[in-house]
Amino acid sequence: MKGWAKLKKYVVADLSTEPPESFSLGNWEADGAARAENTPVIDALPHVPPLLDGEGNPLRLQDKLEENISWLKKHFSYPQNSGLIFHSISLGKHSRPVIVVYLDSLIEWQHLSRTVITPLLEADLPDESRLEISDMASSVFTNGQMESSCFMGDIANAIVIGSAVVIIDGVDSAGILDVEGMEKRALEAPKTENVVLGSQVGFTEDIRTNISLIRRRLSTPDLIVESGVIGSLSRTRISFAYLKSIANEELVNEVRRRIASIRIDYIGDSGMVEQLIEDHPNSIYPGILSTERPDRVAAQLADGFVGILVDNSPFALIVPAQFPLFLQTAEDSYLRWHYSTFLRIVRSVGFFMSLYLPSLYVAIANYHHEMIPTTLVLAIAGTRESVPLPVSAEAFLLESMFELIREAGVRIPSVIGPTIGIVGALILGQAAVQANIVSPIIVIVTSATALASYTIPNYNMQFTTRILRFVYLACASFLGLVGVILLSIMLWTYWMAGNRFGVPSLSPLAPRRPTRDTLIRAPLQKQVKRPISVHPKDMNKIPDEQNGNDSMESGPAKGGESS
Repeated sequence: MKGWAKLKKYVVADLSTEPPESFSLGNWEADGAARAENTPVIDALPHVPPLLDGEGNPLRLQDKLEENISWLKKHFSYPQNSGLIFHSISLGKHSRPVIVVYLDSLIEWQHLSRTVITPLLEADLPDESRLEISDMASSVFTNGQMESSCFMGDIANAIVIGSAVVIIDGVDSAGILDVEGMEKRALEAPKTENVVLGSQVGFTEDIRTNISLIRRRLSTPDLIVESGVIGSLSRTRISFAYLKSIANEELVNEVRRRIASIRIDYIGDSGMVEQLIEDHPNSIYPGILSTERPDRVAAQLADGFVGILVDNSPFALIVPAQFPLFLQTAEDSYLRWHYSTFLRIVRSVGFFMSLYLPSLYVAIANYHHEMIPTTLVLAIAGTRESVPLPVSAEAFLLESMFELIREAGVRIPSVIGPTIGIVGALILGQAAVQANIVSPIIVIVTSATALASYTIPNYNMQFTTRILRFVYLACASFLGLVGVILLSIMLWTYWMAGNRFGVPSLSPLAPRRPTRDTLIRAPLQKQVKRPISVHPKDMNKIPDEQNGNDSMESGPAKGGESS
C-alpha cells in the first residue's frame, strides 16, 4: 500500500487530504508548500558537544597551570596514550611559565617552531600582570592565525585535530593555533572519471584542499560553505556548499537537516554519509551522485544543486540526483554540442544494452524464434548443436564468470590487474567454447554487454545494471519477453514514483519538464535556463545585456547575475 501511495499520483487523481510523509521540493507535490512550513529549520550543522562539569555547565579552563595540565593528562590518558607532548617554556623575558600542548603525529615541527615556540620566547609584553590571551594574536602570534577559548572541550578537540594549544599560568583562556602537518596526497588526475578535454585535477582526502578547489572555480561571495562535525567517535568534518543566490532554500534546509540528524559513532567516507541521508536506503537505484571532479561539482552548484564534502574522502556528493545526471560527464560541457549529444546517445544505448541485452537474447532464443531471421536461427542452432546447457544456463554461467573476473581485476595488485582481466576473459571464454560448454554467440553477447556497461560513467549506476541484469535474466528464462516487459514496468514505475531530496527520480523526463540539457545537449548559447527540477531562485543562466550592464555599473542587482 505504501508503494501504491507513491505510484498512484502518476496513474489516478489523488483526492485524499492526508499529507504524504516525504519531502517535496517546490511544487512537485500539491501540498509541498504546506509541508515545508511544518518542517523544522536547522540553522547550523552539528559540532563537537562541550564537556560538562558535575553541575551540567561547560567545563572551563582554570587560571592555575598545574590544574589544567593535570586535567589534560587525565583526559588523554597520559602517559599511557603516547604522542601527547607538553612543551614547557617561559614567556619572553619574564619567568611566567607557559605550556604548549599538541600531538606530535599531527603537527609539523618547523611550522610549530616558527609560529608558536619562537614568538613566545621572543615576546616583549609591556604589562604582564594584565595579560590577556586574545591580545597576543596581534602582538605575538603574527605568523599564524590564533583563536582563543576558555572551554576545555574546545581545547581538547583542537588538540586531536592537529592544533597547538598555548596555556599561560594565571590566564583563564587558551590560545589555539593551527599547525597541522599531516601527510597529504598531492593533486592527481581523477581515477574513475577520466576525460580527454577538461581539468585533470581530482579531489583528495583533505577537505580543506577540496573546498579550495571549488572556490577556485566559483570565485564569488555567493558561494556558501557550511561546516560541522559528524560521528561521535571519528568526529569527521563535513561541509556542504551552495550558491546563496541560486540554490533553493528548501533544498538547503533539507540537506542541513538530514546531515544534522545523522546519529552514528564512525564516519569513514562520503559513501557512508550517502547511505545515511538518502531517501530510499533499500532501493537499488542510486539517489545521490558521487564524483571526484571539482569542475563537476562547481558546474552543478552553478545550476542550483548542493554539494557535500566529507573529510578523508576524495568523493563529493551532489544532491538531488536524477537519472539523466548519471549518464552525463563533466566533459560534455567542454565539447561542441554535436559531439556531446553523440556521446550521450552512446552512453544511453550502452546503459540499455547492459541492462537488457542478455535477457533479450535468452527470451528470444527460448520462446520467440519467429522474431529471428531464419538464417540466423540456423546459425545459432548450429553453434549450439553440441552444447549440453540450455541458453539461460549459458548466460548465467558466463555473466557470473565475467563478474568474478571483474572483481578479481579490481582486488589484485594494480600492476597485473588489467592483464589478469583480459587474459582471464580470453582464456576462459575460448576454453569454454572449445569444450562445448557454451556457444560462441553467448560469448559475443556477454562481451558486448560488458563493453556496454563500461560506457556508464557513474560507478553506482554500473552496480545497478550489473545486479538487475541477473534479475532480468531470471524473468526471461521463465517467462520470455513477457517477463522482461512486466519486470520493466514494475521497476521503472517504482523508480519513477520515488523522490530524491524532493525531486522525482526521473525528472525532467518524468514528469516531463522542458529542458535543453538531457539526452540532447543544446548549444551553450541556447541554454539560458537552469534545470527547473531543483527550482532555483534564479532561473536565468545568461542574463540579457541590459541587466548585465546595470549589474556591472551598480553592483549585483539580482542573485546569480553577477560573477
